[in-house]
Amino acid sequence: DIVSTKKSKTPPPSSLHAIIMRLLSTKSIIYTSAIISATLPTTVAQDPLTNEQLTGYGLTLAEVDIFVSSESSNDFAGLPSSGETDQLWSDATAFEHGLSNRDTTDVPYKSFTYYPYLVCNSSPGKSRNERRDEIEATFRNTPGVNASHFYPSDSPYANNDNVTCGIMRARGGTMDKVYASNPNATDWLQVQPGLPSMKMVEGMVDAIQRAMDGEITVGVVSISEEESPNGNGYITRNILGVQNILCPGVQDFEVEDVPDEDILNAVKTFVIGNEGNYVKDSSFYHYRVYGGDGEVGVHTTRMSFWADSIQAVVGGDFGNEDGSNKCLDGIIGDKFEFDLEGDNLNVFSKISYEEMETLGGELGVMDAELEQCLWFMVMGLATNPLICSLEQQHRVQTLCPDGSSDLSTCEGAAGATPEGPESSGILLLSSRFFSLTRFIFPALYWII
Repeated sequence: DIVSTKKSKTPPPSSLHAIIMRLLSTKSIIYTSAIISATLPTTVAQDPLTNEQLTGYGLTLAEVDIFVSSESSNDFAGLPSSGETDQLWSDATAFEHGLSNRDTTDVPYKSFTYYPYLVCNSSPGKSRNERRDEIEATFRNTPGVNASHFYPSDSPYANNDNVTCGIMRARGGTMDKVYASNPNATDWLQVQPGLPSMKMVEGMVDAIQRAMDGEITVGVVSISEEESPNGNGYITRNILGVQNILCPGVQDFEVEDVPDEDILNAVKTFVIGNEGNYVKDSSFYHYRVYGGDGEVGVHTTRMSFWADSIQAVVGGDFGNEDGSNKCLDGIIGDKFEFDLEGDNLNVFSKISYEEMETLGGELGVMDAELEQCLWFMVMGLATNPLICSLEQQHRVQTLCPDGSSDLSTCEGAAGATPEGPESSGILLLSSRFFSLTRFIFPALYWII
């Protein structure tokens, strides 16, 4: 499963100047909460820690697997030795630290400069509440770090007699300051960036792919085999969607309510803006597979899968003569709706699968390319620092008898209105916090 055997360095990727400057001009934006965002420090009296040094204070892949039921093991599987796998995980973690540092150093202080981290306290002989309080006290008492620099969750993610873990997000440089000012913290404090693979619940990729292939009866882009007339001529269908979770502090950044429109615009712009390069520049997989530092590095087959989907979108396969992008503009931008309902951010297709197939034909997009476009969207959400987790979810879809989604243009067999709410396409839901049982970081809340 090794696509390349040549190792490469992992310097911080280039910055997202345009999107950040545009989105951060308002007071809101962006919800990168879960897990602690610490970035690379540059304001401490002693020498700042490097990305690799900060990585040494994180969690190993094996430790993450204990706390999180995620796609991490699948994304990082297939190398000949555990040593190579551990090094690849370390490289990905260092890359994520670099993202946080990159954005923080290039833009004014705003919510978008915060990245999510999983923070664990393994202090012996202490209760779970004492460990939680110790983490927060350590951050609050660190010189140069104030309460507005980090956002802890109120609930625990993982708790037992030996360790307490929670999600937090922090402004760039925070991690370096904490470790520099609290040298004893290295004995009990572990901080792991929220990698995209950690955000995706285990089995999600396989479930979506089998749905696309028509191997299961519900699917994100395939027609369910369980569809049937509902008695009045309309068709009801069970479809598979994806649920995303927003991070803590996104909607109430700096003790102010962030307008829903700002959050929605920020999420959507991150996915489809700058010709897809915001996603590309935030992807360790693309960086490693396509030689971000001038040479291809060790990577797995699954990483190639993700990187190829990104490259297809940004590399010209979906380009139009007018400069638009068939995937970003014609499919995601035009045919998917981003909506915020309370703590849930919903992203769903406006059209049915049949209409999506027709659209693909009109755009000259083959089925395989359509799948790559949709995988790009999934990875765009996973790399987004505002998103903390993704999980597939079922939803009922109601269509006209001919399979079209605009119920206002059709009538049932008896002219009746359809039963149930109108719905269509892929569903992507977002909530503000990680859930212990429902989402990818099962139980990542501070203990009470």
